[in-house]
Amino acid sequence: MTGQALLTIAVVVVLVFLLVRIIPGDPVKVILGIQYTPEAAEVLREQLNLDKSIPEQFVLYVGGLLRGDLGGSTAQPGRSVAEIIAASLPATAAVAISGIVFGVIVGVILGLLAALSKKRGTDLSVRTFSMLTFSVPSFLVALLLILVFSLTLGWLPAGGWPGTWPENIPYLILPAIALSTTMSTLITRTVRQAAIDTQGQQFMEAAFMRGLPGRVLNAKHTLPNSLLPVLTLVGISIGTLLTGAIIVESVFGIPGIGQEMSQAVSRRDYPVVQGIALVSAIAVVISGYLVEIAYTFVDPRARTL
Repeated sequence: MTGQALLTIAVVVVLVFLLVRIIPGDPVKVILGIQYTPEAAEVLREQLNLDKSIPEQFVLYVGGLLRGDLGGSTAQPGRSVAEIIAASLPATAAVAISGIVFGVIVGVILGLLAALSKKRGTDLSVRTFSMLTFSVPSFLVALLLILVFSLTLGWLPAGGWPGTWPENIPYLILPAIALSTTMSTLITRTVRQAAIDTQGQQFMEAAFMRGLPGRVLNAKHTLPNSLLPVLTLVGISIGTLLTGAIIVESVFGIPGIGQEMSQAVSRRDYPVVQGIALVSAIAVVISGYLVEIAYTFVDPRARTL
């Protein structure tokens, strides 16, 4: 697993390095736009090391990464990319972690409810709700949440970010819900199917015939076996959450990595785009790696694979 993770990170580093270099035409002209002058172009070309050969650029780029130097912003003079990411990362991490927690709790509860309920209408309602939430994009969910809970009921703020705790909590709820809808839907359907499969196993029927109560069987067998796929889904969903955060943070005005990425793209601030893309990709790889490690502890059978 460690080799795969390191190989993936190495490939990501190469792809991020090529991001500016594969832009059609002169990337300096693209970045400067209407502000292009020969003098400004020369300064920017030197700042981005584009005046050197590709191998030299790559060596300098990797050397900078090893020192924790992601370069400087072209749109925010005096600020390094690392500073920008460090300033915006806490807000994104708070939204993403809250979204994961909310998605797991809602997904597991609805999945078990659909699988264990003896009323067919409950299962049908949960599946219909899951399909509905899965088909609605996160930005539309965010707007609907603002309309209902902020503008109509006035329960929660429509946006903003105080930047201090616990004042951030009310501003975190609606973005977390909007961000978690897709993941909670996948978890709901996965947990439901895993619970149904577990209940159909022969050892469950044998235990039931021996007189074990249904709630004991569900607590000892159905719930643990249904939670195993959730780990995998959470690991896979990290990338989707980071992508969704770009939209959700823009809707709610949260100063996170998503908003910085959106602004960097509009300003053609390619060093910031490169840095955020690299950090996001590494975060996804590391989270997947940690999920695989956690899986081996939860399910001993995975250690032999």
